[in-house]
Amino acid sequence: MSRQNRIRLILIGFFIQLTTMAFGRFAYTLILPDMMRSLGFSVTQMGILGMGIVVGYLINSFFSGTLSGRFSEHRVVKISMIALSIALFCLGYFSHFVILLAAAILLGSGASGSYIPLVALLNMSFRERGKAFGIVTGGAGVGIMLCGYLIPPILSHFGENGYRTGWYMLAIINAIVFLPSLFFLKKEPAQEKVEYHRESGRSFFSLYRENKSLILISIIYFLLGFSYIIYVTYFGAYAIEEIGFSTKSTGMMWSLFGINLIYSGIFWGALADRYDTSTISLLVNLLLALAVFLVIPLRFEFFFYISTFLFGFSFMGFLTMIYLLIGEMIQNNSMAKAFGASTLLHSAGQIISTFIAGFLKDMTGTYRIPLGISLGGLLLCVVLFVQLKKRIRVSQ
Repeated sequence: MSRQNRIRLILIGFFIQLTTMAFGRFAYTLILPDMMRSLGFSVTQMGILGMGIVVGYLINSFFSGTLSGRFSEHRVVKISMIALSIALFCLGYFSHFVILLAAAILLGSGASGSYIPLVALLNMSFRERGKAFGIVTGGAGVGIMLCGYLIPPILSHFGENGYRTGWYMLAIINAIVFLPSLFFLKKEPAQEKVEYHRESGRSFFSLYRENKSLILISIIYFLLGFSYIIYVTYFGAYAIEEIGFSTKSTGMMWSLFGINLIYSGIFWGALADRYDTSTISLLVNLLLALAVFLVIPLRFEFFFYISTFLFGFSFMGFLTMIYLLIGEMIQNNSMAKAFGASTLLHSAGQIISTFIAGFLKDMTGTYRIPLGISLGGLLLCVVLFVQLKKRIRVSQ
C-alpha cells in the first residue's frame, strides 16, 4: 500500500472510530438515566438493552471477519456505518421495548462491522502498528469527548424528549462521516487481496490449535469485556443516582475519559513499538484496575475525576495491546478472522456481565457490587498477563 493510501486509511479510520465506536458503544452510558426515566424502564430492562448492543456486536464479530475475506473490508465497513445510523435513529424514535432491543442489536452490529475489518486493514498496512492503531483509536476518544460535552446540555434543554434528540444528533453526525468514507475508503492493492483470500480459508479452530498463547490472549480479552462494560455502562447512573453528582459534573467527568482516549492509544502504542508489548500490557492493566477501584469506596468528586482520567488513559492502551499481541501471534492476513474470533469471547463477557450487573443492582440497590465484580475481573487479567509474559519469554 502506498504512503498516500496509508495516510488516507489513517484519516478515514480515525473518523470512523469517532462515530461508530464512540456512538455505538459509549454514548449509551450518558443517555441511559434520562432514557430510563422517560420510558419508565427498570435498571434490568436498561441492562438488557445494553446487553442487546453487545449481542449485536458479538454476532457481527463472528461474521465481519469472514465477510471481509469474501467481499472486502471496505464494503463491510460502509454497510455497517449505514446500519449504525439507522439504529441510532430508531433508538430515539421508538418507545416499545422490543423494537428498542432490535435497534440496540443493530447498533452493536454496526459498531463491530466497522471496527474489526478496519483493524485488519491497519494490521496489514503498517509496520509500526502500535502508532497506527493508536492514532485511529484516538477517534473514539474524540467521539466520547463530544458525547460528554454535547449530550448533557441536550438532555437538560429538551427535558422529556432530550434523550430522543441526543440519539438523532448522533445519527446525523454518523451519516455525515459516512459520506467521505463512501468515496475515499478504497480497496487495497490486488496482490494483498489475493493473499488475504488465500489465508481466509483457515478456520477459527486451526488458528487457536496452532498457537496456545492466542488462547490466553483471548481469555484476557474475554475478561476485559466482562469487566470494562460494567464501568462504562453504569458509571453515569452510579454517579448521578447513587452518589448524587449533577448531570453536568458527570458529563465533564466522562469527557475527561474521552479526552484521554484521544492520545493514550498512540502513547501506549509507541511504547509497545519500542519496548516489550507484554510488559506494557501489564502496566495498562494495573492502571485500569486502579481506576475502577477508586469509585467503589470513595464518594468524593475528585476521585471520580481521577478514576475517569485513569480509565481513559489506560483503556485504549489495553485495547491497543490486545491488537498488537494478536498481530504478533499470527500472520497478517489471518488478522480479521483471529481478531473476530477473539472478539466473540470479548463480547460474550460483556453480555454476561451487563445482565448480571443490572440484576445485582436491582437486587441490592447499589452499583458497588457490580463494580466490585468488574475490579475482580481486571485483577484476574493481571495474573494471566504475568503467565503470558512467562510463556513469551520461554518461546523466545
